[in-house]
Amino acid sequence: MIIAIDARAWAWAGVGRYVRNLITGLAQIDRKNTYIILIGPEDLPLWQENAFVQRTDNFSVKTVDSSYYTWREQVIFWQQAKRVRADLWHFPNFNVPVMFRQPYVVTVHDITRFIFPGQRQQGLLKQIVYEQVFKRAVEQAVGAIFVSNATCNELNALPINAPVNTKVIYEGVEGQFYQKISDTSRQEIEKMLNKRNYLLYVGVWMNHKNLPRLLEAYANIAIKHKKIDLVLTGNAMPGFVDAKKLAQRLRIDAGRIKFVGHIKDQLLPALYAGATMLVFPSLYEGFGLPAIEAAACGTPVITANVTSLPEVMGKGAAFVNPENTADIERAIELVLTDNIYRQKLIMFGRNQAKRYLWENCAKQTLEFYQEVVKS
Repeated sequence: MIIAIDARAWAWAGVGRYVRNLITGLAQIDRKNTYIILIGPEDLPLWQENAFVQRTDNFSVKTVDSSYYTWREQVIFWQQAKRVRADLWHFPNFNVPVMFRQPYVVTVHDITRFIFPGQRQQGLLKQIVYEQVFKRAVEQAVGAIFVSNATCNELNALPINAPVNTKVIYEGVEGQFYQKISDTSRQEIEKMLNKRNYLLYVGVWMNHKNLPRLLEAYANIAIKHKKIDLVLTGNAMPGFVDAKKLAQRLRIDAGRIKFVGHIKDQLLPALYAGATMLVFPSLYEGFGLPAIEAAACGTPVITANVTSLPEVMGKGAAFVNPENTADIERAIELVLTDNIYRQKLIMFGRNQAKRYLWENCAKQTLEFYQEVVKS
């Protein structure tokens, strides 16, 4: 079987992490089938850094110069894809050219834009185009992979006809999140954060991430707990909440809140492990990787009791009503002051994280490829 995988998101966070780990996992378990990996020319050096995939002779790479969400994707990528002969394609996101006619499976990570349609402020026309491209990508697929049961159920509630072949395949936690933190990484994080204790948020600053309520809860916590800071990854984005301006309006001491921007993947485990807790009160998640990654690092997790998060985290987190600031504040206070409860969260969180391995994701995905081709 010849399988082509659209890996144009290789260098991205989110979908990119899914692509990198899936392909690496497939290379570890499958020496029988042939894989053609399509990436952008700018990502070729990163591809060549993946030593394991480089050693497998059933994997080859093809560069395609057409980025996600562009007209080139609809025209140039489609033309290039026509020249690739494969029994099955895998699109790890809904970025399937409208004219694409070869059999493919698509991975559905979330339906955020359907639940929060106006948050990008891109206008009605772009929202309609987005919905139609997404709808077609799912309906024309011969198979669909969902990263959680919650996402699958949410899509089925939309006026979109999913293909007959569907499967829920959970994402995984990379091995680095289970390993001992190196002194170099730990010291780099300590230097960045002045060796202060901190609550941590990891993610983008999009509106559904619920940063206003997180900051409001922290503003009250900061008054009672003078030695605990708040650390936020990510950056301001046009049309979304600006956490820096919001912190100023809430009169949070500038020295108590740290905006660290984008954190390199190799430093993430140290950032998680050094945190007093992860606070992740998102209003919507398709899976929720930051929560389970933090749990794998032995960091207590506070997260929302909605969408996929209870499914993914099980007993491994403290759950809050994300629309209730007081509830978020109470949970933070409890983890700060009750060490027995804190240790319980750490233990259950680590146990829960062990359920999510990228090798399992790769194995189940390969089985799904085989099922779809046979059908």
